[in-house]
Amino acid sequence: MSRRLIAVFPVALFGCATGGKAVTRSANPSAGEGSVDFAPGQSACDAATVSWPSLPALDDTITTQMAAGNLPGLAACIVQDGTIAWCGAYGTTSVDGGAPVTTDTPFLWASVSKLVTATAVGMLAESGALALEEGVDQHLAYSIQHPDAPSEVLSTKSVLAHVGGIADNDPVMDTYVARGVDPLWELSEVAERYFSVDGADYSARGNFVAAGPRRRNVYSNMGYALLGHQVEAATGTLFSEWTATHIFDALGMENTGWHLAEFDRDTLAEPTVWRSGGYRGQGHVTYADYPNGGLRSSVHDMGCFLAAATRGGSMYGVELLPKHRLVEMMRPAYPSLDRNQALGWYYEDLGERDPWVGHSGGEAGVAADLFLRQDGSLGIVLVANGDWGNERAILSIEDALIAAAEGLPSAGD
Repeated sequence: MSRRLIAVFPVALFGCATGGKAVTRSANPSAGEGSVDFAPGQSACDAATVSWPSLPALDDTITTQMAAGNLPGLAACIVQDGTIAWCGAYGTTSVDGGAPVTTDTPFLWASVSKLVTATAVGMLAESGALALEEGVDQHLAYSIQHPDAPSEVLSTKSVLAHVGGIADNDPVMDTYVARGVDPLWELSEVAERYFSVDGADYSARGNFVAAGPRRRNVYSNMGYALLGHQVEAATGTLFSEWTATHIFDALGMENTGWHLAEFDRDTLAEPTVWRSGGYRGQGHVTYADYPNGGLRSSVHDMGCFLAAATRGGSMYGVELLPKHRLVEMMRPAYPSLDRNQALGWYYEDLGERDPWVGHSGGEAGVAADLFLRQDGSLGIVLVANGDWGNERAILSIEDALIAAAEGLPSAGD
């Protein structure tokens, strides 16, 4: 089976709840400043976490919909006014003697990983270590040109927005998959194999979209693998290590990483599919092109990452991105090609007049969402070790999360 790390768009039609009103796609999250007044030794994630209320009606809805959607385990968080206002965990980490899921259980997040990769690129752009409008190869030892437009710059910005003309060559990408072990190749090797004209996996027709950069939006996993390697080339540090230091450790995301070696496997949620009336565990799969979908993290950690975004990129003394840069990255990048696609982030209809901004993830045995209202007042995070086979069940859980959030006291109450 061809491995696909895709962006899942749970609601296909934008504007279904707009009533004909103009729809805004211009996120400006500002749910508080993230005061530096917190306990000594306390991480930003801990400081952003409040005491979680008991929500039995929400619990009942989630467990009912999990059964309907054939989801063995699930965890979710509500981020309100820049705080992790509630998290819950349900079911088991596997269907074969698994442990109970907790809010610290690491799940595979599939394409939600791209938000971390985009954030890393944005941080380096802000520091001046790379330029978004310059070539994605600006720090590489080899050049990358689109075979149909060799004189055009294949920019970092275009790759972030999936308009760089980079295609996913599925048969090649399948060779980058490892099962039960960490990737057999380094990210740098994968990037050179795929993008260098001298690379073993290079294909002018298979690895690129016809016409050239900035002609059309074509979702590209390999583009995000290349962006991850660009981070390595710009910093001289492995992508996994750079993001751990500057994002995960900085915020206090203690149950997050890219490789199996970073985890006690007994704690991991196993991706699980429902096929022919029964569950089938998929084992623990890793990818050599991992910046596009290989992140493992707990729902609480990803709630923390979202909380920082809802506050405008900074939280309790930790700045991932200054607000102006985050707002720029949440702005539709090439609206004539795709009005909903920003730099990593994209806009999705969650049943309100204006779409929310975030990212989805889907993989065999994985379903994940991370979205926030454009003003940052509310965000939801959800991950399951089942997949999107029964989309309606997951969307019903998300509706229940949003409804429950409306009844929570605000951070200032």
